[in-house]
This record gives sequence, structure tokens and C-alpha cells, in this order.
Amino acid sequence: MQGRAFIIFLGGLGAVYVMLSVLLGGGNTIGALAQFLSIGSFILAVLQPRLALYLMVLYAGYSDLLKRMMVFDGHVTMNDILWVRALCPLTLAGICIGTLVRSLHDGSLHHRRKLVSLLVCFLGFIVSGVSALRSGSGFNAAATQLADGAAYMFLLFVVPCIFRTPAQIIAFIKYCLIVFIPVALYGIKQQIFGLSDFEIEYLQSGLTVLSKHLDDVRPRPFSTLVDSSPFGTTCAVCACLALMVRRHHRDTGTRAWGGMSFVLFALFVVACIASMARIANLNWMLPILLLPVLRSARGTATLYATVATMFVTACIFAQELINAVTRLTLWALENFGGTAIGVQFSRFWTICDRLDGMHDIAHNPLMWTMFGYGTKGAADLHEAHLVASHDLISNLLLEIGWLPLGILLIIAALALHSFHRSVLGLRGTPVFSICLWMVGILFGLLVHNIFAGNVTSTFPVNFFCWFIAGGLNACIIHQEGLRVKKQLPEQPPPHMRHPCFAHAATSPFNRNLPNG
Repeated sequence: MQGRAFIIFLGGLGAVYVMLSVLLGGGNTIGALAQFLSIGSFILAVLQPRLALYLMVLYAGYSDLLKRMMVFDGHVTMNDILWVRALCPLTLAGICIGTLVRSLHDGSLHHRRKLVSLLVCFLGFIVSGVSALRSGSGFNAAATQLADGAAYMFLLFVVPCIFRTPAQIIAFIKYCLIVFIPVALYGIKQQIFGLSDFEIEYLQSGLTVLSKHLDDVRPRPFSTLVDSSPFGTTCAVCACLALMVRRHHRDTGTRAWGGMSFVLFALFVVACIASMARIANLNWMLPILLLPVLRSARGTATLYATVATMFVTACIFAQELINAVTRLTLWALENFGGTAIGVQFSRFWTICDRLDGMHDIAHNPLMWTMFGYGTKGAADLHEAHLVASHDLISNLLLEIGWLPLGILLIIAALALHSFHRSVLGLRGTPVFSICLWMVGILFGLLVHNIFAGNVTSTFPVNFFCWFIAGGLNACIIHQEGLRVKKQLPEQPPPHMRHPCFAHAATSPFNRNLPNG
């Protein structure tokens, strides 16, 4: 009792110190608060990884809003911006450390699938780090790139360690959906009524790349997130998660979240459309359409073959597609371009940037080098207008070359084969339907990456992408554990003829005991 009171006393002193430091520090109040929150969240995450993961959802939804609100206080510096941006990466680092220590302590790390997941995460992180350092932008830029992108792949290992059952994953997804309801509503409000004055002031501050929205006919809504594309994609993913929750309750024989799931689905779809990120709508359409296809190995193989064929066809006939899209855009502008929102809706030719990159894959020999030009060299070629790349494949081909890209594609193909085989092995189990939903969401993000840039490297899309991958991994591990338990034979208790000889087998003199 005295120890608990002492801890509460120390916590009170710490809170008073933080409050006085924030209010009397003389700098930006929100920046100072973010500094203490980052350090405190890291410590909390090491001690309580599961609780910190719930906290991280709040940061995923509203940390960028916190960054914009710094303009109210003035005296904004890049140091303040960096502390706000460090909230999620530091929390994630603490979660990873805390989860790894706990897994080593309880022995769960020795589970084969968890160990493989951890090794895959480290391998991916190292490859991303080498690629970032090779870009020539310096160590700080490489560290920032890793913290904002590749670090989230560790959720593939963290989620199965923190959430052991599908019910726990569904409960966390419900929490995420509730947290992101205001995000969707605020984005719809921005589409209807425009941006607030403090948001316009933030765009004009020079502290963000979002100042490009001021050059548009009308700033696109980005809600509380970093940009309109991550906002639209995140809402599309949440729309699918809402239907996945409903499916889980149907499979478990309950009617909870029946109507609520449809309401949330409609809300997030409307928010996705309001973002004006047209390609983001694929992320809620594709999972719904492809669920029947993903139920079989033949359908899954046909699906991947179709996507590969479409990409190759788009590369070969890119110029014809560019001409068709331009004609469609001119027709739409003629019929719907009377208003600012009509102009934004009608600008289909933004896809021509992606088609230019696909055209260069098939027709520009500068794209085909063995080890690429690196990030800086690729940027120089872009500035000289010698190449174009706006999709994942053309970017990688330009930066790392065809040989490393070919190796990566082979590794990715093998990983996807193992991944789908594990999922299809769940047929007939209660988790198969929600696993299909997760596969559909990840497939939609993969298609988005291939045809419209690396959206999974932007926050919080990367958080949701790797959490869903980790959730799928957790469901597979859970079902494998149940299967092993069913296969283990029950050990019958040893048969004793008389109570007097209950301990005869363990007695040091049991050889001298009579048999009957």
C-alpha cells in the first residue's frame, strides 16, 4: 500500500513538472507537450505494449492535427515539428522492445511462425535502410524515412504476440473504427465547408509540403491526417474493416454490430469519396468484389495473373491509354467543370503521370540498368525530364535496377505463395471469413501500390496495412495452436491396483514391493 502511494506521489510530481515546463518554457506549448508525450509514450510502450498500441491509434488519427494547431501558439520551429512527428515512431519502438522482451521471457518467441515473422521484419528493415542510405540524402534523412515507413512492418511480429485470439483483434479493430469516426466526419466537413482559418494559416507557414493545395482551384480535404490520399485510403480500409467486424459476429452466432457496421461502412465510403482521391476507392471496392475469388487457390492464382497481365498491357499501350484518358477528362470538364468541385472531380488525367512511368518501362532504355541510379540519381533524371516514374515498379526499377528488383519480385512471389497457402488452409474454420477480408484489403493496397504509387509508405496507411498483416498472422498462429491441441492424445492416469501403492512407482524401494 505504501509503495503504491509512493508511485502515485512520484507520478503527481512528474505531472506538475511537465505542466510547468510546458507552460513556462517560453517555446511552443504544443511542441513542448509533444516532447514529453513522445518520451512518456516510449516508456509506457516498453512496460505495457498492448496499452501503448491502443494509444498509438489516437496518435495515428490526430497527431497531424496536433502539428497544425501549433500555429495558434506561434514560435513554431522545425524542432517542434520533429517532436510531433516522433510520437508514433517512438511509441512503436517502445512497443517492439517491450513485446520482444516479453516474448523472450515467456518463451513464445520460439514459436516457428513468430520467429520467421521477426526475421522477415529485420530483413525488410535492413534492406530498406540500405536503400535509404544509398539514396545519398544523408543519415538523418534515411533515419526519418525508416521511422516513417519501414518500421511499421514490425507489426507483423508484434500483433500476434499482443493479440492471441481473433476476438481480441476484432475488439481492437472496433476501437480503431470508433477513433476514426471523427476523422471521417471532419473530412466530410472540410469538403462541404472548406478548410478552417488555422489550417489555411498552417498551409501558408512553409512547414509542410501541403502548401501545394493552395495552388489548386479548391484545397482538397485531408481531415486530421497528413494529406488527402492517405485520408481517402485510410477511410476505404476502415470501411472494409467495418464489414469484416459484422462478418465475424455472424460467424460466431451473434448480432452485435449488425446495423452499426453498415452505418460505419457508409460513413467511411462517403469520406473516401469526399477526399477526391479517386484511386483510393479501389481499396473498398476490390475486397468486396474479390472475396469469392480469393476462396480458392485457382481463383487466387488467376487474380494475380490478371493483375500482372494488366500491368504489362498498360506499359505496352500506355500512350493509347493516355490519349483516351485525356479525351475523357476534356469531356468531363466540358460537362461538369462549371464549379471548383466539378473541376477536381473531372481531372482524370492525373492518372497520366502513372501511365508515363509505365510507358517508360516498355519504351525507355534509360529505365533498364542492372543496379539503378539511386534515389538522388533518379531525382536528377526526373528533373531533366529524361524519365518518368509515378508507380511502385517504375520507381524501384529506376532506383535499384532490374537485378535487385527481380530478386525482390521472386522473394515476394514466394512469400505470397506461402501466405495464401496458410490462409487457404484455414477453410472450414471460424476465422476463414475474416481472414479473407484481411487478404482482400491487403490485395487492394497492393494494387494501389502497383498502379498509383507507394501509398503504404504514408502514415497512417502503413500502420493499418501492417496491423492487418499482423492480424492475419495472429489468426493463422491461433488456428495452428488449436489444431495442435486437438492432435495431442490425452495421457491416461497411471493405473494402481491399491491406494496403498499410489506412490510405488516413484519410491526408491519400489523394486522390493510385492506385485499384488
